Amino acid sequence: MSILLHLQDKLRRTTAAIGRLEAELPNRLESRALQSNILSLRKLHQNLQHEFQAAALEVGLDVCHYGILEDNPPAKVFARAIGSFQEAFSLVYDALKNGPKSRRDLSAEATYKTELRLAYSYAGSFGVVFTIPNSKLFPDIPTYLDEAARVVLAVGKARDDTAMVTSIAKELGRAPIAAIYDWAKTNAQSRTGAEIQWIHQNATRDNVIIQAVEFSALSASLERKSEDVTREEPVQGVLVGADIVSRRFHFIPDGSDEPIRGRFIDAISEEHRAQIPVRYTAIIKKITQVSYATEIENTTYVLLRLVDVQPIIK
Repeated sequence: MSILLHLQDKLRRTTAAIGRLEAELPNRLESRALQSNILSLRKLHQNLQHEFQAAALEVGLDVCHYGILEDNPPAKVFARAIGSFQEAFSLVYDALKNGPKSRRDLSAEATYKTELRLAYSYAGSFGVVFTIPNSKLFPDIPTYLDEAARVVLAVGKARDDTAMVTSIAKELGRAPIAAIYDWAKTNAQSRTGAEIQWIHQNATRDNVIIQAVEFSALSASLERKSEDVTREEPVQGVLVGADIVSRRFHFIPDGSDEPIRGRFIDAISEEHRAQIPVRYTAIIKKITQVSYATEIENTTYVLLRLVDVQPIIK
């Protein structure tokens, strides 16, 4: 690892030198020596990047180049973009390894395994280079880290491909999709794009450019997309209200302080009379609508039928 630390130091010092010379350039546009020095330092920086990449892959590290498609991004924009990308990557990894996630609660193992470590930065379209351990016993078989990177970048390029997003949400759960939405929304609001190159041990590459308009399209698409989860279940309690005109009902389940209010179609009618207040076993359909973007749940209830009239418990 000492060679990596040595190369990191040289890259950082070279980047700083380029920055100093470029700051002088507007005042010395006629200086060919200054321009030549900048070109030489940029070439040196490029060569050092290749050396660093080779050394990192040699010791089992993946290398991730994350470029912000803006020359001088505000610190807040940069921090939010990188932070939201890190969270999306970690949650996708956790879901791939441990099963679908409906909440953004990362396991300690996922947090540790997916931590992107800053190696150095570069100028131009401002960017940073991260490393992450990703050793492979079998080079041709993708690891969970490989798959997590692939999924995040694929969804990032999805724009309004809701079929693909729905498929991934069913496989990984809502939380990873909501985290990717946060990443897209952050870039859309700041009108920045991203260029991401993920370099693996076996030299295969994921290389994508996501423009700000693509982030905007993706975030807007996810804001419109929701998932309905429907479940029918018997609930014992007391029917305390019903209106056959508005077709609304009010039911208090046993052992709960939270009443159930909803609608019905023909569960209560001239043919299916009901008494109030009377204990019933109610067959209720619970419909939970979850936004892919916000994870906010909106639950509605439909009374399907009333069975098993029971005495009121006093």
